Amino acid sequence: MYNVVPTKSDLDNVEIEEALDLTGHGRYDLLLLFSCCIIHLGAIIDLLGYSLVVPAASCDLQLSLEDSGMLTSVSFAGFMSALFWGYSTDKYGRKKALLISSSVGFIMSSLTSFSTSFYMMLILKFLATIFSTASITLTITFLGECTSKRRRNRYLFTQNVFSLAADFVCFGMAYFILPLDFNIPLPLLTSYRPWRLMSLLMTTPLGIGSLMTCFLYESPKFLANVGKTDKALEILTAMYEANNGKGSVYPVKSLMKVDRPDGSISFWDSVVSQTVPIFRPPLLWRSLQIFLLFSICCATNNVFYVWFPTMVNSFFTTASEDISFCEKIVANITPVKLNETCIDTNPTNTIYVGLLSSLFFTILNIVIIPVANWRKTLMVCTFALSGVCCIIVDMVRQPVASMVIFIAIQVTAISVGGVGSYCVDLFPTSYRGLATSLGMLFTRLICLSGVNIVGATIIDYCRVTFYCWAVFVFSGILAALLLPSEVKSSERNRT
Repeated sequence: MYNVVPTKSDLDNVEIEEALDLTGHGRYDLLLLFSCCIIHLGAIIDLLGYSLVVPAASCDLQLSLEDSGMLTSVSFAGFMSALFWGYSTDKYGRKKALLISSSVGFIMSSLTSFSTSFYMMLILKFLATIFSTASITLTITFLGECTSKRRRNRYLFTQNVFSLAADFVCFGMAYFILPLDFNIPLPLLTSYRPWRLMSLLMTTPLGIGSLMTCFLYESPKFLANVGKTDKALEILTAMYEANNGKGSVYPVKSLMKVDRPDGSISFWDSVVSQTVPIFRPPLLWRSLQIFLLFSICCATNNVFYVWFPTMVNSFFTTASEDISFCEKIVANITPVKLNETCIDTNPTNTIYVGLLSSLFFTILNIVIIPVANWRKTLMVCTFALSGVCCIIVDMVRQPVASMVIFIAIQVTAISVGGVGSYCVDLFPTSYRGLATSLGMLFTRLICLSGVNIVGATIIDYCRVTFYCWAVFVFSGILAALLLPSEVKSSERNRT
């Protein structure tokens, strides 16, 4: 049942990375992985799931087209708190930040399902995503630091499977819940309808994940980095016993000491000391590189996901087949006046395509886990495929083929785990949490801009929009090729 790692006895002054490797692999690692995956799933659902909830809520909340657009994109604004979360996780600990973000995010998102007006939903959703979206980056940092370098890439790619599965979960819930026909009068609410149930159920993974976090230990790397080597050794010993069974003796007797940071500096000086090194050589180039790669991986998926229901619905409701993809998707995208039409549920064809595409990407991510250590090659291949699909999507006139090509544009999402693992490799422990959070902040700003740019240009400049996005994706190939080799990145991972 356990994978016991053969070790020497009574090892002293051991480096933290080596000490982590010696904990073996077993129950604790699996609990850690499952907990982070569940939280990551919940945070992604909370981020993207509202693109399916908002149209169904338009009748009850009397939402205009502009209102729906704001509610759909407000989730990305939650990343404006990335600096706070990045600083907090590097200053006070990974577990504490993850527990607070997931639990408060769960509570606030649950309250959102009881919204009675546009403004109430907008405010509650914004507050919820300030906490819940932080869990996306926190799980990357926490999982990456608490696993041995031999399994780190595979674990982060496994976590990304849950990220991609979030789309499938959202469309699956929409398929089963939104078509339901019930209307239960409740005090203070107009009525309790299917979209409220779906909104509430979407918060469940965050709640489960926050409970599971209570059974996890703080990152030993973080503790060792702030000078608490005795506490780090205590946690490493507990991890070893959980992985290898009670009665087994952890061979490490002491950890290599790390200079403790000066605790007498002011709060703002501390913020500056944590932030400035990320944007100053030698980390500046790596920061920009990682930020760009995160943006390409996430924005390409998220932006087209947000517009996915609108584009696919228009695609399937256009009768003519001998026209290009752009001509089909813009044919029925027209401004709708308030109260002109009120649609509670998403078209069946859109849900079917969403289910199939998300299932495909989830399975694809599972298939590539065994080759997760080839992360640079995977990155280059996915970026190349996505860019080519952006170029040819409007050239193919066969409906099924053009829809497959459109879906393939979002393949960049499977490289998020690889970029996350490079964050662990390239940034020192003192700045890792903040660097990852700022990377996601930059990414979500690109997402927010991308959603609005695509919405403003897709009708009049559809083909040009896809061509410009291809240039954006192709730039990631150059950035990926300039990443260090696997050997070099592994060597740098000892900080």
